[in-house]
Amino acid sequence: MGATQSHEPQPVVETVDQEGGGTKLFKFIKGETVAAGGSWDLYSANASYNFYDVNEDGASGKPKWYLEAGSEVEAEVSDNFSFEEQSRRVTFVANGIWALKFATLADYRAFSSEYNDKLFQNTYGLENDQAGRDKVFGKDSLLNLGGETEDSRNQWLADMDVDEKPDAEELRRGKQVSENPEKEVVGLRLGAGDRSYLMRDGQIDVLRNVYGGVQDTGINFTLTPSKGTSNFTPSKQLLMRSERRMNLLSPDSGHKMLHADIETGKVVSEWQFQKDGVDVAMKDLINETRAAQLDDRSTFLGLGSNRLVRWDMRTEQGIVSGLESPSVVNWAGGKDYATKTNFNCMATSGDGYVVIGSEDGQIRLYSEKSLTRANTAIPGLGAPITAVDVTFDGNWVLATTKSYLMVVKTIYRDKNDKETNAFKSRAGARAPAPRLLRLKPEDTAMTGGAPLTKGKFTWVTQAGRQERWIVASCGNYTVLWNFRQVKLANPDVVSYGGLTTVTNYHLIPKSESVVDSVFMHDNYAASPSANDSSMVVVTKHAIWSLGDDE
Repeated sequence: MGATQSHEPQPVVETVDQEGGGTKLFKFIKGETVAAGGSWDLYSANASYNFYDVNEDGASGKPKWYLEAGSEVEAEVSDNFSFEEQSRRVTFVANGIWALKFATLADYRAFSSEYNDKLFQNTYGLENDQAGRDKVFGKDSLLNLGGETEDSRNQWLADMDVDEKPDAEELRRGKQVSENPEKEVVGLRLGAGDRSYLMRDGQIDVLRNVYGGVQDTGINFTLTPSKGTSNFTPSKQLLMRSERRMNLLSPDSGHKMLHADIETGKVVSEWQFQKDGVDVAMKDLINETRAAQLDDRSTFLGLGSNRLVRWDMRTEQGIVSGLESPSVVNWAGGKDYATKTNFNCMATSGDGYVVIGSEDGQIRLYSEKSLTRANTAIPGLGAPITAVDVTFDGNWVLATTKSYLMVVKTIYRDKNDKETNAFKSRAGARAPAPRLLRLKPEDTAMTGGAPLTKGKFTWVTQAGRQERWIVASCGNYTVLWNFRQVKLANPDVVSYGGLTTVTNYHLIPKSESVVDSVFMHDNYAASPSANDSSMVVVTKHAIWSLGDDE
């Protein structure tokens, strides 16, 4: 993506020899600037530790375990602990950033085992035994493995040339495209054609797509419903019909949708979501396939808390054009779930596979032929899924939580040793274990504990081209992981019961909160001939392009 000006986490320096003696407790001392990194200072040369349950004498019945390290450090046992077996180190945040360094591998593993038991009890209220894991994950689950097995790692490496060097990791801070201190940015909708759209409070700015990023055209328009105000700010936006039109979800109830002609900047029709004459609420809208916004189709998918729907805007008269009264969108397939599925977000692959993330942390995978039953349901680790994405070929799924991203490989071999896909058939313990992407504790503290948001892959819309990066936003930072390095990762760092965790990434700082970080379509790489990627970062008031000359 160009010459680097981005911040990469700096190695820390331990000021005291760690070998010999008992368990040592270190405290991280931040540098004066982001680039300065910091150092680990010895806090106790022979620190004791203890796990205790603050609810031991209470009536709640559910334990709540804490770690006591040394005489003053206390931390709730959570998924924010990072484990590095090679250095026998456990890092965590508790009113500061701390690390326990164990004298022997046996001591480290004993601590890890006890921590995993307490974490499981804190998260699920059950004992971390086979019965408890079967109840939470199911007897035949890819999360019931206890971590990365050799077979799982081999599946991650399948069809890869492990001797090939990873993609170039050079990045740049980028250059500012425009700024508007008076109107806050609420979202960004990139197009694969020559236009993209920036959602500000009550206004849509038109951007021009160029090699390496976007340019501000200076053109903007407002959306005025037939019964409303010009300050309409949609909660969701969906480009469709060859990127000439945009569906916009009403933020008040989710029952209504506006259909806008974005070439003229006018709302041309209003729609009502209904089933059997009853209004239904949508919380997300998405195209049927990863490239469908480039097609001239009238169907799209909608997601409610307990429903997945295929909607069709065609009527007996064709596409409705008018604002006299709202038209009802045709229910063209899907399912209302009787139980509370608490769906939260969705994404589609190039072939129309559907992935859904839920508040309870579950990830459900649907084939392109049916929206009535998930072929694979991956149980959660306790944290709500706030965003999902899937590669164009459907082989990889990405789920975002506030403290980590989860990467799932959907290709696996069934009991007959035949390659299949978790979207098409149920993936159990034969599938590879997922991997987690997360910040180091010292960087979590630097970002002020801001949540990870809106994780996504590089944007590809045709077969044969591979996604190269994973990006997420976190407070005033954009976080980038090299996708190839994720696939090649060794379990040097683990978390959440032994899942391989990747903490090799780039942090790109901004002076204010990052609203979204989005890769341009591959058509708009840094140069017309480069096998490269370009990205747009939007903050509360400004737009940045990363990938063009400064």
